[in-house]
Amino acid sequence: MTPNEFPDLFSVITLGTATSPGTVTLSGHDRNPSWDVASAKGQTGASSTLNGASVGRFTATFYLASAADQIAWPAFQRVVESTIAQSKPTALPVYHPDLAANHFAEVCAESIGGAVRDPRGGVTVTIKFIEFLPPKPAQSKTATGGTGGKVDPNAARKAQLDALLEEAKKP
Repeated sequence: MTPNEFPDLFSVITLGTATSPGTVTLSGHDRNPSWDVASAKGQTGASSTLNGASVGRFTATFYLASAADQIAWPAFQRVVESTIAQSKPTALPVYHPDLAANHFAEVCAESIGGAVRDPRGGVTVTIKFIEFLPPKPAQSKTATGGTGGKVDPNAARKAQLDALLEEAKKP
């Protein structure tokens, strides 16, 4: 799928069920995992640890050239504002082929720029979005017992030994 084959699909974003008016240009929708890099103490070199995914951000710049686009903008802006209208943000699903390629699924508005008018009668509005990623429980870094999901090949023998030890304790 390319912008040449489907120009309408690449010129808008869908936020919730609302499709943006005008033409959108995306930037900053890179994926940057969170790395912890530490220099080796008393040695040469360094070590790196992947700490998982960091929260993604991107900028969407909307160009509203026609009167119809400018008339439709306030309704779309209300959808964008709805993500931060409450004390607890509400993420909405987002779709654009380039965002989907980098696994952006749900976003909230981070900032909403004001309308910038040009001499040709067009309007540009810039919105910064922040990805919603629900927290995931951290995996334990130390063993706490158990088999960690692995089958103990000696479980039957241990059970037999425990039974024999209990029997030996009886008078």
